[in-house]
Amino acid sequence: MSDADSPYRAPRPGRPDTGDSRTWADDAKAWADTRDAHRLIAEALARLVAADPTIPPHPYLSRHLAHHAARGEVLDDAHVPLAVLPWESSANVRTLLRQSDAVSAVRRQEWLEAWARIEPFIGGAGPDSRLTSLHLAHHAATRPRTPLDTSAARVSGSHVTPLWSDWTAQDNVLAVSETRLESLTRTTTTDGRSLLVSGDDHGTIRMWEPHGVPAMAPLHTYGGAVQHLLPLPGDLLLSAGTDGSVRVWHLTRGQLLAEPVHRPGTWVSALTLFAAKDAPEVVLVAHSDGRLGALDPVTFRPVDTPLPSLDPAPALLSGVGLGGAEGMALAVAQGRRVRVWDPRRPDGYTHEHQHEGAVRALVDLAAPGRYALCDDSGYIGFRDASTGRETPVAPAPPAGPVVALTALTVAGRAAVASGGSDHTLRVWDARTGAAIGGPLEGHTAPPVALTTLPGTSQATSRELPAPAEQELPVSAGQELLVSAGQELLVSAGADHTLRRWKPGGPGVGAGRAVRRPVTAAALSGPGSTAGAPLIAVADESGTALWDTGTGRPVALPAGHAPVTAFASARVRGEHLLVTAHRDAGIQLWSLERGAHAAPARLAGLLGHSLPVRSMAAFPYEGRTLLVTGGEDGTVRLWDLDRVCALACREDHLLSIRDVAVLDTARGPRIASAGTDGTVRLWDPVTLRPVGAPLHCEQRVVNAVAAVPVDEPDGAELVASGGEDGTIRLWDPGTGRPVGRRLDIGDGPVAALAFFRSATGRPCLAATGPGGTIHLWDTDTGSHLLRIVTGSPLGALDALDARQPGGPHPEHPVLLAAGVAGVCVFGIRLEGR
Repeated sequence: MSDADSPYRAPRPGRPDTGDSRTWADDAKAWADTRDAHRLIAEALARLVAADPTIPPHPYLSRHLAHHAARGEVLDDAHVPLAVLPWESSANVRTLLRQSDAVSAVRRQEWLEAWARIEPFIGGAGPDSRLTSLHLAHHAATRPRTPLDTSAARVSGSHVTPLWSDWTAQDNVLAVSETRLESLTRTTTTDGRSLLVSGDDHGTIRMWEPHGVPAMAPLHTYGGAVQHLLPLPGDLLLSAGTDGSVRVWHLTRGQLLAEPVHRPGTWVSALTLFAAKDAPEVVLVAHSDGRLGALDPVTFRPVDTPLPSLDPAPALLSGVGLGGAEGMALAVAQGRRVRVWDPRRPDGYTHEHQHEGAVRALVDLAAPGRYALCDDSGYIGFRDASTGRETPVAPAPPAGPVVALTALTVAGRAAVASGGSDHTLRVWDARTGAAIGGPLEGHTAPPVALTTLPGTSQATSRELPAPAEQELPVSAGQELLVSAGQELLVSAGADHTLRRWKPGGPGVGAGRAVRRPVTAAALSGPGSTAGAPLIAVADESGTALWDTGTGRPVALPAGHAPVTAFASARVRGEHLLVTAHRDAGIQLWSLERGAHAAPARLAGLLGHSLPVRSMAAFPYEGRTLLVTGGEDGTVRLWDLDRVCALACREDHLLSIRDVAVLDTARGPRIASAGTDGTVRLWDPVTLRPVGAPLHCEQRVVNAVAAVPVDEPDGAELVASGGEDGTIRLWDPGTGRPVGRRLDIGDGPVAALAFFRSATGRPCLAATGPGGTIHLWDTDTGSHLLRIVTGSPLGALDALDARQPGGPHPEHPVLLAAGVAGVCVFGIRLEGR
């Protein structure tokens, strides 16, 4: 076969394929460098990808196409088409996007960026789940708050039809860990590579490339949590933690070299380097009983050297450089007391001071004799090691423990980054204490450890388009200019993620704004367009009703107290929206004033002493009743026709997490799920208990749902979703479990919703902090689909299901709400 007949014939560089007979040999003469070669290869491979994403591509395409496109500087949707992404098995696309230095402003990367957002969380999902998740992520990123357009919402092989979204997901995730991260540091290997090193609560140490790809095999301590990591020259690493041991590792060999310290029954509270004036450097090791020892950093043998005396309690340590040849002082924190020990002084400690809360971190600053510290009261400050003079940060961070600190440079200025219990990071000028930029938000649990990476000098912009009426925060994919001395901040969170940040400041740009997490959301009824759902959404900034048919919002004048739960009801033919508020009040609103008119407040209900977590309205004997479950541990029943309270029960020992209404052979029953681990059934008239409580053995029961079964009596089962990550089905008549446990496998179950597919298949949807929506067939217990959102769906967020008329009467609609916002989509389970 001649070159002209080869199926791998490539187009001329820079020109589209016109079907001419140029060959690889002809094009090779025009290659200026290997970049051109990779571009030609990417163009040729892209033509081999089938248009249908359900058709598996050749393994070479799934493994190498994105790499060739990146090295050829054509990493875009044309050269790495949608159809190959669900099968992508090379290194991470998000890594390639970050490494690409020359991305054209006109190049389309919508599908690539959508894939990068969910890629860290996709795990072992199958191609159909990957394609479905990608479809939803793409719609959320490119069509925010856009009216329903079914013609543009179909992707072959996807099991969702996106209908509407207001979703602002972070894309700065470097990596996701299956275990909780406890410690983080950076090291530079002998061959000049920068690596991130993390330790977790299972005693495992992992190395990561700066872009988040695992660098080598993990190291297993087979001990307790790894809470301290100390890199040393020569590719060495010291680790320590809750088993009281210090271990020495050779990182690049993956080898345990020694265990110089082993003290069972204690834990290591600090591990740091220290060098007194005219004395060699040593490794200091502090234990939970106040014992302090020193090791030689080369031989790792104990060193006899002067050390301060400590109280018999855990201590935090930080060497504080005094400048020049003056050596170091040692900052020591034990509980709320901080002391500075200077070995040059015969009296040892130079000064001490007390804090309102226990000190959580100490860090040396670049300025001689200065250090920073934070505590449980929310205090962050800078002190002089010799005089004790204080420079607190201003403005003060929100109240709550500050749990992590690290020193860094921002726009040439010495700075400190802090991580707080409010899940945010903040950056402070180390000289003045002033804030640099705004809060860095995205973690969904406190950042427990911080470190830095060298920055880059060149940047690119990959901003997503937005409708003219839509005010969006800076795109998650937008790369900002970074000066040559600028460092990147890396955080390890209790949410099991490693994240990378560009700290704000002059010449750097502010941290990306993030929308407020949704506190409640629900499908509330039909909007102005036939069948298009009306969505109620609440966050800390307010409450709105969105018409998915027109894309227009209507503000709900609900007052200053944020909404914590929604319910829909029809009372004497009038469509009502019920809102529960943080102040424990409940409001009734009429939605009969027109599609774009503000709802009219009808009445209020008072009775709960703490906020309501869940509500459900249902018809009963010609009336409309409302059941509510609150953080005060009470279940309350209301008559919406007469706007009055009917009954109250306090049988749950702790707060109520969810309520539902189910049909049984003996009529309707109310089900309530509680923090006490039980599900209880109630009579809808008297609110008296029906049968014994269901002890679900799932720790806290966060969610409950009614699950119909295809039997002549029309009875329903009760589904309970637990803190242990499982779902159980119960027969309300016998109080016994039905079938096997269903395990979502990625954290506690936060919400449940039942629906039927277009063919009548009974399905249960479940979600949780892992951000994945799982679908099951409740008849067979088979897992049908995973939909990965890339952002947690928390316990206060709603997951609801309806089957509205209109454009998709044959398909159910799901609403998922979480930290990143709200998305609504139709479910198509044909072929599953």
